[in-house]
Amino acid sequence: MTISRGYGAADAVTKVAAGVADFSVTDLGTIIGTIAESDAPVKAIMPIVSQNPASIAVLDDSPIQTLADLQGRTIGTSVGNAAFSFLPLGLEMEGASMDAVNVETADGSALNGLLLQGRIDALASYVTSVVGIQALAENAGKKVRAVYYGDALDIYNASIFTSDKMIAENPDLVKRFKAAVECTYDAAQDDPEAAIDAIVAHVDGTLRESQARMVPNSLSFAFDNGVFEANGYDFDMARVAHNIEVVDKVTPLSKMLSAEDVVYQVAD
Repeated sequence: MTISRGYGAADAVTKVAAGVADFSVTDLGTIIGTIAESDAPVKAIMPIVSQNPASIAVLDDSPIQTLADLQGRTIGTSVGNAAFSFLPLGLEMEGASMDAVNVETADGSALNGLLLQGRIDALASYVTSVVGIQALAENAGKKVRAVYYGDALDIYNASIFTSDKMIAENPDLVKRFKAAVECTYDAAQDDPEAAIDAIVAHVDGTLRESQARMVPNSLSFAFDNGVFEANGYDFDMARVAHNIEVVDKVTPLSKMLSAEDVVYQVAD
């Protein structure tokens, strides 16, 4: 198997749709949006992260305890930041408004520094990424924490997907690939240390110290929840339909989709 570097969520969908890659992983919301807007010939085949990790990161001593507390304050984000895209809906669900929040857009590499320097009050981040921000904060003698709201959205996040062509022409490979990915994540849960070793060995520039913090946290977030306990590595199609509705609220779709338009249910 050849693993190629990706350049973001949209690039992953484009490459699979064009047949440059056979399988990839991205947020289910991205898959939904791309199918609706450009008829991308792809479908998700399994969820990896069954809860959305959307959150905001704040300094530990910040008065911000809920999303509603953001009103009148400044949040930092970068262009295309997936963690920011659901924030207006999260605020609406708490009876607050994005209109009352100041937004500072900066390069992604600068956001952590802006938060630690107190130049912004919060930054849009995945809850699983806050562990990494905390490592940086400790070097500055500070602490950060997450204000998590992704569970209230009740939608999927990272999902494995492939092309309609692959599904039509080689469904057995799709089935075997899904089984192999399941095996990989089961093994990672059984032996996180081995998973960390594998990441450090195969991803240039990865530090073991940072992965030792992030991998156990990410595995727990992905698999220690009621959705995974109920469905394992299979999609709940009613929940996929809800996911489509949520995406449409955040970024109105030019056409509505069914769960079957988005997900291919791999036969056991």
